[in-house]
Amino acid sequence: MKLFNNIAQRNYQSGSIVLLLAGMLLLSACASIHHEKLIPPPLQTDSPAVQVDDVDVLAVSPAMEEFLERYILIYANKQTRLELLTSAVTRSGMLGFHYDEAETLSASEAFEKRAGNCIGFSNMMIALARRAGLDAYYQEVFRRPEWSDFEDDTVLLVKHINVVVETRVATWVVDVSGIKIHPTSRRRIIDDGYAKALYLNNIAVESLLKNDLPTAYAYMTRAIEASKKATDPWVNLGVIYGRNDQLDDAILAFNRALQIEPNEHSAMSNLYEVYVEQDNFESAMELEPKVEKYRRNNPYYLLKLSDEALEQEHFEESISLLQSAIRKKRDDHKLHFALAKTQYLSGERAAAENSLLRARELAPRDMMVFYDRPLDELLAEQ
Repeated sequence: MKLFNNIAQRNYQSGSIVLLLAGMLLLSACASIHHEKLIPPPLQTDSPAVQVDDVDVLAVSPAMEEFLERYILIYANKQTRLELLTSAVTRSGMLGFHYDEAETLSASEAFEKRAGNCIGFSNMMIALARRAGLDAYYQEVFRRPEWSDFEDDTVLLVKHINVVVETRVATWVVDVSGIKIHPTSRRRIIDDGYAKALYLNNIAVESLLKNDLPTAYAYMTRAIEASKKATDPWVNLGVIYGRNDQLDDAILAFNRALQIEPNEHSAMSNLYEVYVEQDNFESAMELEPKVEKYRRNNPYYLLKLSDEALEQEHFEESISLLQSAIRKKRDDHKLHFALAKTQYLSGERAAAENSLLRARELAPRDMMVFYDRPLDELLAEQ
């Protein structure tokens, strides 16, 4: 699913968001916990507290009722209902659902917009399926970490959820994201409270990315109330505290995530950053081996290391780090441009031009003017 090097986790594709702030990670996870309930410390701010009303993410709207009555409920056979419903939610189906990783929506909102990310789609599909008398559940899918780069040294760790629907005849997995999931990928059914926590976590992260800490805090604490099993809200709450210079409270939040899931690497990574910020190097060093191994899966951490190597004119090391980063994230123009820059400075002009061409091919439209210039001119601006 930003702190110093924070990771925030967000389920664009299916469930929750994890943010990586300038050294900190925000993520999501779940596991049983038997500790006493911990109330998050207040956010120390002069801004008025933000009140967040509870939301029923699975509420069925009148428009959804009308759809079901007209097209689904007229058939008594549950297998027929399931087949019609799954056909309707495809992009070419009656509802024409469009996958949009930026939209974290409730069931009724996703139905109205005919769009949403994995959480929005899962909310809508489960609400419709259950109203149609079907057994439907949220499923978390464990995939290789996927990272997205944001400004201010923030990195998102993207997670995924989809929907499992069961009938007497078969068990169907419903997923409109288009994400390739390996048949052997680990999966688990998650309860409604956990899924709601992921929804609230995503909403909170959207505010956090805008640096609206009071709103992010309000939604994140709601997410914590929704489920004792979700680690993502605790990790991301730690990032909020870190941004607000409440480092002791950040430590509390990250440790809470580690109580829930001892191998929560995003919590470890962010906790490491706080210890370094506090000059608590002894505690930081205890975490460093696990943190370093985890971070080297993050292409943007490798980019940071390559920049440091480039500053010392260690060109070969810098290029090697960037090539490793690109293998982990092949579609980010920033990584290819960084490689072009390093290759150019090391004297590999032909290779640099090829890397620049690839950056130009991958760049968004608003970056085309930037890349439509000679490489030496672009580097002069760096």
